[in-house]
Amino acid sequence: MTTAGFSRRQVLTVAGLTLGVGIVELGGPAAPASAAPDDPPVGTLTLEALPGEPVAVLSRDRAAPAACPRQLAVRVVNDGLALPAGTQVTVTFDQRLFAATDPAFVTLGGRRVAATSSTARNPATGATTCVVTLNEEVPARSAATGDLVALLGIAHPRLYPYDLVAQPAGAVAEMAATPRTPGAHRDLRPARPPAFGGPVTPWGVDLAGGWSRQTWGADDRYWYHYPVRVSIRGVGPARTPAVALLVAVDPRVVREITVASARLNDKPYPTGKIRPAGTSRTGGVHQAQWRTGVRLDPGDVLDLGLRVATLTPAGALETIKHPLVATAMGRDTAQRRTGLDAVTRLDSSWQ
Repeated sequence: MTTAGFSRRQVLTVAGLTLGVGIVELGGPAAPASAAPDDPPVGTLTLEALPGEPVAVLSRDRAAPAACPRQLAVRVVNDGLALPAGTQVTVTFDQRLFAATDPAFVTLGGRRVAATSSTARNPATGATTCVVTLNEEVPARSAATGDLVALLGIAHPRLYPYDLVAQPAGAVAEMAATPRTPGAHRDLRPARPPAFGGPVTPWGVDLAGGWSRQTWGADDRYWYHYPVRVSIRGVGPARTPAVALLVAVDPRVVREITVASARLNDKPYPTGKIRPAGTSRTGGVHQAQWRTGVRLDPGDVLDLGLRVATLTPAGALETIKHPLVATAMGRDTAQRRTGLDAVTRLDSSWQ
């Protein structure tokens, strides 16, 4: 079996936003002496998380998946209040969850705002802090100016075995009080979708493919790779659901795919228990699916040998459907992001 030459589809894994604390500090000169502390605020200043579909964060222990925002980003709502140059936005986050943007990306109504940022990690707490400093004055929010948004990072594409995060912190934003603005505190955690369900123990799979090649044309000028073997390994910690598999190939090169052999943990497994789950064939793709009763514990491996009947195109092809082998076990919040639940090859030659 070979795996060289195929690309691995990356799936976004453990992701979410952990804004530990967000603080806005206004720069510029101190307030004049005539502005007494009990004067009414000039305007309001608040921090908000950007809306978006929350993502689930799994931990190794049996716990309910945590809901976190997708982006490490802050919207600064400064109604009736201009922000002078030197204003700082401070965000504390869990670096296990994010790939930080360096420097932070700050916009006002879609326009780039001059700003600098610095990031440091506290070794005692493990928290990472990013301080964003505005290098220009930002006018009070209006329909004409739009929103001030600071993007500090995106969901970190961490994969197995680094995808599980124990006890991700909640999202909290705070605003420092000034003589002209009140302080503020807000929990920024998104509502937890019912689809996330209750406590789960994560499970995952690694999938690898073995390939053969069909050639055609003068001097075998053209070639196409197709799968002849698939290995599916459970990575735990929980047992997987019943394994299901999907193969999609170009119908001009592959006529039919069937399961010819099966082994579970290097022991023969009846192919009669590998049940066809449907095929479809169009001008652009031939797709076949199978279902099994096999549930993989950590370290278990199911190997399938495929029998492939090929076709020989008359010549060059205008397009190609690259081969894809993927698990077909449905969407499950408890599934770990290994980045290896599908494999493909992009090195065929058809023109």
